[in-house]
Amino acid sequence: MMFDVTLKKCAFTLAEVLITLGIIGVVAAMTLPTVINETRNKQHVVAFKKLYSNFSNAIIMFKAEQGCEGLDVASCISSMGYGDNNCEAFAKVADKMKYMYMANSGAAAGTWVPDVSYNYYGDELSNGYGMVNKTGTGCFYALPDGMVLNVDVDPDAFKVLVDTNGKKGPNRMGKDVHAFTVGCGDIADETVKMTCLNSAKDFYPFISGTFPEASRKGLCTMETYLAGGCDEINMFPDQDGGASPTLYILTNDKLPDYRQIASRVAGFKP
Repeated sequence: MMFDVTLKKCAFTLAEVLITLGIIGVVAAMTLPTVINETRNKQHVVAFKKLYSNFSNAIIMFKAEQGCEGLDVASCISSMGYGDNNCEAFAKVADKMKYMYMANSGAAAGTWVPDVSYNYYGDELSNGYGMVNKTGTGCFYALPDGMVLNVDVDPDAFKVLVDTNGKKGPNRMGKDVHAFTVGCGDIADETVKMTCLNSAKDFYPFISGTFPEASRKGLCTMETYLAGGCDEINMFPDQDGGASPTLYILTNDKLPDYRQIASRVAGFKP
């Protein structure tokens, strides 16, 4: 007896292959930007936490070098006698972070200072204190890892802004730009100033209230924080005295959700 066995071969048609590839392409196009954005955000967080650690250690070493153990940092800075706007004063701190370059203004600093920068709302900043760009004024320092600092030097305080990746974008407050206030500075309210002096803290991860409104727009200032007027982990600029993106990052190990903020706050750019 003879059997006729016919083997059938199964395969995808060209149309089916093209449809499958098309679906994969659509899914990739939808998910890839999110993955890339999350990766970049994580890089910003890692860079900031590295800076925060280095900066903290630099302040400790600065106080030890100046013989200020046990003193508040404002008194330590004041005892140096450098006065106002003397870049050599903060160079004592920047030296502990092995800074490479120092310049008295952004324009003089040259290629290592970002061309533009943006506040927390995403507005472009220009001409004045409180910004890390070539139109800003103050003392600029370049660190070996590409970070750029702009410091307003007061007789008893350092008001610091740092861009953790230098000229690379987005150059925006709360993402790669962060603010610190070292010492009690020129706090006008004596009660708030005493709170600062009695806190035994050397620096606060908040912007100084003496900076122009455009620079601190939407942010909780150090003065407001000391007066109990804002939530230290709030990311919304229109709530609780302003956002605290620096402490938000330290607490949550992630950037504020700019898209979520933009969906709820008018004028905020994602």
